[in-house]
Amino acid sequence: MDSLDSAWAIVVKPWAGITPMNKAKALFLLTRAPFLTVTLGGVLLGTGYARWETGAWHPGRALLALVGACFIHAATNVLNDWNDYRSGTDAANKSGTSPFSGGSGMVLKGFVKPGEALAEALVLIGLGAGIGLYLTFATGATALPAIGLAGLFLVFSYNGRPLRLVDKGLGEFAIFLGWGPVVVCGSSYVQAHRFASAGILGPCLISGIMTTLVLLINEFADRDADAAAGRKTFVILYGYEGGLVIYLVLGLSCYAVVLAGVAAMHWPRATLLAFLSLPLLFRAYRVGRASLDRWPRFLGAVKATILMNLLVLCILALSFGLYHGR
Repeated sequence: MDSLDSAWAIVVKPWAGITPMNKAKALFLLTRAPFLTVTLGGVLLGTGYARWETGAWHPGRALLALVGACFIHAATNVLNDWNDYRSGTDAANKSGTSPFSGGSGMVLKGFVKPGEALAEALVLIGLGAGIGLYLTFATGATALPAIGLAGLFLVFSYNGRPLRLVDKGLGEFAIFLGWGPVVVCGSSYVQAHRFASAGILGPCLISGIMTTLVLLINEFADRDADAAAGRKTFVILYGYEGGLVIYLVLGLSCYAVVLAGVAAMHWPRATLLAFLSLPLLFRAYRVGRASLDRWPRFLGAVKATILMNLLVLCILALSFGLYHGR
């Protein structure tokens, strides 16, 4: 086991020993909790940027924003499993890479009934919305409900009726907007009580693209099942080779944004430490090219992408937060 596998084993430990299964464990696994790291990174980045630009720092609000956003993300994961079970997408997925692609398998394998999954999603939405409303009334962040509704619309329209954006070739754009402008600007707004300057576009681009890469790398093993369900993901539209090229270009663009931020927007030089994660991008690309149609081996690319996402966003968040008051 190399260092990447060792690090990843910590992240995915909740999936270890999946049997015996009880209801509580199945409901937890249905949320696909390890993937909440993308939300953790986005919220921290928005919070850190607000401190750098405005000096605002309210750790209690940041924690509530993070918990609320994670509730909504978990609800999205549960609803995705519910929708994919109803459409037959997960049943058609034979890649053997669950829980990364093909959903958590909890509904498909009968550990959780479809109605129970829907109920869990609604409870999680209620918890997230409750935290959002509390922040609105307790802090006067009056635009927060609109931000939250925009996020809900994007993530639930990804594969939910009636829009099912993933069937129209727009799924990746919805995820980009949801985990880019919505999460980053929303968490920054909670801190500063005002929208950030145009300079926040850089962090929004990085968070949105990094999260889209997590989605994109998982689409490779899902391609046949997604095509059978009528989806139009990037991998279906542009093929395996085209999808990998898009993956590499988008990944490199994030590092280009960091360079531009330091050169033109006077970002802290510490943000350049994000380049320490660059080998993970090349590793994911290399493993992906070498493992097409050998999906268990392709998991190396998925793991590298998720760890890259977490490292880049957390490094940037800490850099902005520690070097505040530009």
